[in-house]
Amino acid sequence: MRIRLLGDGVLRRRAWDVADRLGWASTYDAEYVALTQLQAVALVTLDPELARIVEGIVATASIDVLRQETPRGASQRS
Repeated sequence: MRIRLLGDGVLRRRAWDVADRLGWASTYDAEYVALTQLQAVALVTLDPELARIVEGIVATASIDVLRQETPRGASQRS
């Protein structure tokens, strides 16, 4: 598994940029969005309102997508 380390400053700056863009007073949700952007992955959330708000900023996915995924090297059971 590849691991990418991000400096706190990079994540914090991106989170504030996201919060400013979305008009949020804090970076609580923006931290997740920023990390999603920096890692170039999809945001998985059970919060439909958050998913709607970040539409067009980051890709989103439901938890069901993760449940359907098969780990690499594992065989699917029938």
